[in-house]
Amino acid sequence: MALETALANLCESLKALHGMLDNLRVMVTEDAPQRGRVALVGQVGEEVSELLGLTEGCLNDALESQRAAAQPYDPNQMRRSLVASQKQFHCLPQILFSRLLNYEQISSLVQFGLQHGPEWMAWVDLLREGLDNCRLAIEGVDDAYFQCWQEIGERLIAGPVSVHTTNIGQQITADALESLDAARQGVT
Repeated sequence: MALETALANLCESLKALHGMLDNLRVMVTEDAPQRGRVALVGQVGEEVSELLGLTEGCLNDALESQRAAAQPYDPNQMRRSLVASQKQFHCLPQILFSRLLNYEQISSLVQFGLQHGPEWMAWVDLLREGLDNCRLAIEGVDDAYFQCWQEIGERLIAGPVSVHTTNIGQQITADALESLDAARQGVT
């Protein structure tokens, strides 16, 4: 896989994650039942919005890295942008797993859904499904970052290939060979 392809895959993976998180944000903030709304729902909305903002930053930096990998090739800018993107990305799984998909949070959401009726329970089920899909998408983005760094490493090891031809030595003609034979035989 070429570096340009790996960066394009990364950008597409981040766009897909962004789309999932935006749909999740709409579901949490706008599609949640209005009756019985509590602080727990607002907290989930804030966490999803934070994930969405981080993903936007990751995507912007990844797109900058992709532009730097194109012509004219700017390897330093490409690397800096990719590092910035991945640095932000490292916060996403931490937030998802420690704040949204941890046992206590899921248990609280399920209890809330059970206590507030079938409408809220359906919402909790959709939320859990959406969060689980985001977990899978984050794993895909993580793999895409790995592919980018692998391509950069291979490019560094292989280095640029340049072919330069030169003529070294002398051209020997039939006349030169005859003169050489004559000189060996002592004929001048």
